[in-house]
Amino acid sequence: MAFSLFPKLLKTVDSKNNQTTFDLNNNLMNKKMFDTMFENHPDAAFTISTNRQIHFYNAALRSLFNSNNENFKSIFNNGIVNIHIVKMHLAQALQGEAQTFQFEYIDKDNKKLALDVTFVPIFKNEYEVMEICGIAKDVTKYAVNQNEILDIKNKLELAQETGKIGSWDYDILSDEIYWSEQLFKLTGREKSDSYRPTLDEGLHYVHPEDREKYRNVLKDAINKSQGYNIEYRIIRNDNTIIYVYEHVEMIYGEDGRPIRLVGNTQDITERKHAEKKLQESNITIETIYEHLSLGIVSIDMITRSTIMVSKGMEGITGYPKEYFYTPEGMQSLIHPEDVHKYIDEMAKLTFGKTLSFEFRIIHINGKQIWIHGKILPILNDVDAVVRVDGIFTDITEQKQHQDEIHQLAYYDKLTGLAKSELFNEKIQSQIDLKNSFSILYLEIERLRSINNTLGHAIVNKLLIQITQRIQSTANQPFFFARLEGNEFGIIVWDYNQSNYPENFAKTILNSFENPFIIDGFEIYASASIGISNFSEDGETVEELLKNADAALHRSKSIGKNSYHIFSSKLNISTYKQYELERDLRKALKNNQFLLYFQPRVDTKTRRIVSAEALIRWEHPIWGIVSPGEFLLIAEEIGLVNEIGDWVLQKVCEYLANWRKEGFKLVPISINFIAQRFLRSDCIAMLTNTLKEYNLESSLIELEITETSIIYHEKEVEHILAQLKDLGIKVALDDFGTGYSSLAHIKDFTINTIKLDKSFIQQIAIKPDVEIIIKSLIFMAKGLNMTVVAEGVETLEQYEFLKQQECTEIQGYLFSKPVPERDFIKLLNKSALKPIIHFNQSEMKEKRNFYRIQLILPLKATMTITSFKGNVVNLGKSEITIDNISAGGLRFYSTIQLPVRPDIIYQFETIIMGKEVQVLGHIVWNDEEHDGVYVYGVSFNIVEKERQDLLKLLNTFAIKLKNNVLVPNTNFVHEDPISYIKKAYQVS
Repeated sequence: MAFSLFPKLLKTVDSKNNQTTFDLNNNLMNKKMFDTMFENHPDAAFTISTNRQIHFYNAALRSLFNSNNENFKSIFNNGIVNIHIVKMHLAQALQGEAQTFQFEYIDKDNKKLALDVTFVPIFKNEYEVMEICGIAKDVTKYAVNQNEILDIKNKLELAQETGKIGSWDYDILSDEIYWSEQLFKLTGREKSDSYRPTLDEGLHYVHPEDREKYRNVLKDAINKSQGYNIEYRIIRNDNTIIYVYEHVEMIYGEDGRPIRLVGNTQDITERKHAEKKLQESNITIETIYEHLSLGIVSIDMITRSTIMVSKGMEGITGYPKEYFYTPEGMQSLIHPEDVHKYIDEMAKLTFGKTLSFEFRIIHINGKQIWIHGKILPILNDVDAVVRVDGIFTDITEQKQHQDEIHQLAYYDKLTGLAKSELFNEKIQSQIDLKNSFSILYLEIERLRSINNTLGHAIVNKLLIQITQRIQSTANQPFFFARLEGNEFGIIVWDYNQSNYPENFAKTILNSFENPFIIDGFEIYASASIGISNFSEDGETVEELLKNADAALHRSKSIGKNSYHIFSSKLNISTYKQYELERDLRKALKNNQFLLYFQPRVDTKTRRIVSAEALIRWEHPIWGIVSPGEFLLIAEEIGLVNEIGDWVLQKVCEYLANWRKEGFKLVPISINFIAQRFLRSDCIAMLTNTLKEYNLESSLIELEITETSIIYHEKEVEHILAQLKDLGIKVALDDFGTGYSSLAHIKDFTINTIKLDKSFIQQIAIKPDVEIIIKSLIFMAKGLNMTVVAEGVETLEQYEFLKQQECTEIQGYLFSKPVPERDFIKLLNKSALKPIIHFNQSEMKEKRNFYRIQLILPLKATMTITSFKGNVVNLGKSEITIDNISAGGLRFYSTIQLPVRPDIIYQFETIIMGKEVQVLGHIVWNDEEHDGVYVYGVSFNIVEKERQDLLKLLNTFAIKLKNNVLVPNTNFVHEDPISYIKKAYQVS
């Protein structure tokens, strides 16, 4: 026979709607009975039918869910019952299983409730559930209390170490005690996070003679629902005994009954020993006081007069003890900021409470002294305070240690800047204020290189100078922190100009243009900065830091001394990067890589004496992709070694074919990254590949970077010696961008030095750079090294290098990187002629409309609106426009883009105060300079739009004849290529 909470109900059938109902008059489960049982019940009660509809409910349920009679059933049936956790447990109850669970509910006023719910099935017969009886209890306050207690426990640990105060938390209901770390130390036991003693186990640490007393005090406190203070002894793990003073507070539950005891246990052994000695000694108390370092003052509260002062007061304050017999006494020495605190504490003596607090006094010598005061009231038979004994201790040194600990914990020892903990707290405080602010993530570059070459001490001094220089650049409130190693964080707020964070970043980066002078060394440093803004880039500390870090990584990918402002929307460059990352794994498999060759020309004869092999990716959509756009991705996904091996294999294949065809052969240099260069199979792979194609080793030159040598000196030295034995030459690429020197690398087997293009491009611009280049060429030739100048683009640069007897030239002046078939044509030439760049791209433009050639280019933005027929929504990228017509325009960008009619771009600029917005597609492209591309665009616009644009441009052209600076027009006041390079660096 199945047990049923209620008697079985009689089932009837409604003939109209053929629905089964229950005769509520012939059984106990009726409205009257429900109201009698539950209407005045403090918890919410209800019943739910088998078709999941609420049946009966009391007023407490409506009150709980903050709803009236009219709409409550609808809210319950359509909303609450369909909450996932409710629905799941209701289904189990309908299967005959009682359920108890908790869930959170947000009512119509956005008030969050924590509910404890019980479902009890009511059986119609032995197996069939007739209805569900439910009880819902509001446990919101209890949940809040639980969270608050957890927070208290976390914070207590921080304050207890220096005060020798342990804390504990006793859960009366579960009979478990939580111990703080300091309490473990007080008892002399190893800390254990899992150790939760019961009350009886906890009493085991109390001295046997004090246990019964302690148990009675505890029991009395629980019965009276009040806290207590007690002194007793603890037996430590080494069997030594200490005296402790314990202050305990009571925590109450919803029903007002005690549920927890929270106590602080302080080691008072020293004081107790002193008291014991006083009791045991025949020396008068005054004599003992004279020898205590503690300051003791006894006051007769009846006469309000001082009756005794120990000599220790003189040692603490510097004033003679007679001073404290005067009416003003101690209070006259209190630090002005602590006077009110002292008065408030002393007022508590009238209630007979023992006081323990800290305050500051001014010593007779004018110094600030920290005092710990313990004030003990002496009560008479009617509990009136008749005397007060004050014990005062100089805790200045302890406070200083606390400050030192705080300084070490929260401030960087080297720079004095805040650490990440305080940085995060400052961000949170700014979020709480809900005012606009920005975060700048800053990373100092190449510190590891400086450390390896100049030493750790120089790096430390450099970091100090960098900190000072950045601090001197700000003219607005800011918070500066050293997060770790070479990473810094800056918070700026209360700025009036919206672009202040950007300008501040520029100011910081500009300050790095001047060298840091340290111990006679002139050191140039650079940085990358990422910026995120509250609240558009995040509303929490985590979001803002994550996005600032993402912006920093974008900045680092751009190049040295640049910044980037976070944007959640992809621009063309990041959209392209995303697509390349997605497709790179398939590129090698689908044979999409190809090689270009850039000649190296003898400076005197202009004959090709060598060439550098440069990999390109022929992407099916984006066209030719340069290695700068995909090699970092390849390194991240583990493909870079495979690609490097493919390059070597392909170069050898070309050389073998050229020899077979009877073409002239010159050595080909191949870039080898450190990761591939240092692999154990490197030498074997090179040897086998040369043997496979029957090639002389002199036809291959490997290019490695300075960092390969700096970071892996011993390994590189060993490999270079093996390459020398094989007859393979080695070139040091990008020389001058790191911190190595010719003196440092002269002991390595290096055949060629390649001067970085950043030096070459300063020829005829910066005389000091020319002096450096002259010195490098002179020293390299003295060490019998070949010197190659990279990135030569002008005749001025060529003539200067020729005068300095630089060995070889590589750059756009003689040839940009070209496919294999074009390189063969160049090889057949007896000498290469310099190529003068004078807008060759104009020859490609064939427009049906009058073209305006701009003396000053226009600053503009572009984005992609349609990609292969699909609408896309991307951010904007900066470009410069140097000519425009009603049919199209020509622009410069650092982004390599394909010639495709199915990629539609939107271009925006301002001409004469009017915002010009046109759509178009790229019809031709060219690499104007290394890393800067020029494009021709044909507009995709209707005739009316073209006529409107034509009118505007006609007026614009007329005004340009009279004034090249037409007002309200987005002109760029510098060379378009220089401008777009800078714009890319800070995008």
